[in-house]
Amino acid sequence: MYAPQPYPPKHHTKFYIVMTTLVIGAILFVLFMNNDSNNFGLTSFTVKDTNQGGEELGVSDALDAKQVFPDLNQRDKDSSAKESSQDLNEIDVSLSFNTIPAVKKDAKIKDLELHFDDLNTKIDVNGDKLELNNLKEVNLNVRGFVGQMDFDDQGFSLDGTARGIAVNDVSLSSKGNIRISFNNLHYRSFSIDEIELNNLELSNGDGILKVAEKLSYALEQDQLLMYYFNGGLTIDRDAENSLMLEGVAKGIVVSGALLNFNLR
Repeated sequence: MYAPQPYPPKHHTKFYIVMTTLVIGAILFVLFMNNDSNNFGLTSFTVKDTNQGGEELGVSDALDAKQVFPDLNQRDKDSSAKESSQDLNEIDVSLSFNTIPAVKKDAKIKDLELHFDDLNTKIDVNGDKLELNNLKEVNLNVRGFVGQMDFDDQGFSLDGTARGIAVNDVSLSSKGNIRISFNNLHYRSFSIDEIELNNLELSNGDGILKVAEKLSYALEQDQLLMYYFNGGLTIDRDAENSLMLEGVAKGIVVSGALLNFNLR
């Protein structure tokens, strides 16, 4: 006579079922995270710093260095660069600098003084050539100009109308506004009593930047950006510091080998 067999313990069966469920769930969770649209996975990875000769950084180091998502960092920089000047503080500024910017814009100029000895460039006044015979140097004064202005370290161009024009202190008479145009005039110096400029960029150069009579900074092979400037501008190609600015500015960024700073 055989003794009755005991029933197998139920808790063993439940344990196997729970463990199997947990293992399957963990596998599915890992697969889901590794295929997430943000490309964030649980698997380990390293990021190479190309600026450090290929040194490998761990996950935490890469996050601290903001190298995991460089496209996001670049978007932040682009957004900052496009910040509206209306959101920035207006500060008094003066600048002397030894490089000349390239500027091309529609301008309204109250008073322009242009000094040159280039007698070969044609200057049109009301459709006629301005005769500069027997002159060695010319001081051209243009008042109440409205139109296109273009200058760089090589030449100066104008195309628009003016309320008055004088050559070496001799005024040109005309009824109404005077049409004036010339292209790439080789100048020695010029000054504008008041001009409004947006995103004024200056390439590497030396000079002195003074802000609100409180900060004076010596520029040494620094780059400079002003989001907005309104004031007087003088350029003298024969001077040590060929560019002089004095007025108000909004947003100044200085970038150099030794120091970067941003005034807002």
